[in-house]
Amino acid sequence: MSSNIMAQLDLNNTFGVLYISTAIGAILFGLSIVQAFLYFQTHRDSGVTVYKLAICCLLFLDALQVAFTNHTIYYYLIANYANPPALSEYVWSMKAQILVDTLIVNGVHLLYLLPIWIVCKGRNMKILPVFMVLPLVN
Repeated sequence: MSSNIMAQLDLNNTFGVLYISTAIGAILFGLSIVQAFLYFQTHRDSGVTVYKLAICCLLFLDALQVAFTNHTIYYYLIANYANPPALSEYVWSMKAQILVDTLIVNGVHLLYLLPIWIVCKGRNMKILPVFMVLPLVN
């Protein structure tokens, strides 16, 4: 019975894309590590800044995202190979990845707000709360 169901399932359009995008994401994660290393080498004399702390936090969250994605791939493609009922449930790492993605997006948006806050300092700051709420609404 299970072999009949597996013969009918075509997972190339779903898990094939997931596997390829995970590989590309891991490559881009490696590039972001190189970029962070070059940034820290270039600004080594500036001490601890908000940007350096933010880069460390974002790199940690990005590494967590890569780990969760790889766990999801492992769960569906290796641990539950030829197990169609497993396809109907979400693995915990997929659920946790939503939280990590939200933290990354909001962290980057708040980093974009820092120069706006610096420019607006001492001026009319009525527009700044609007920019602060927009990433949270997203």
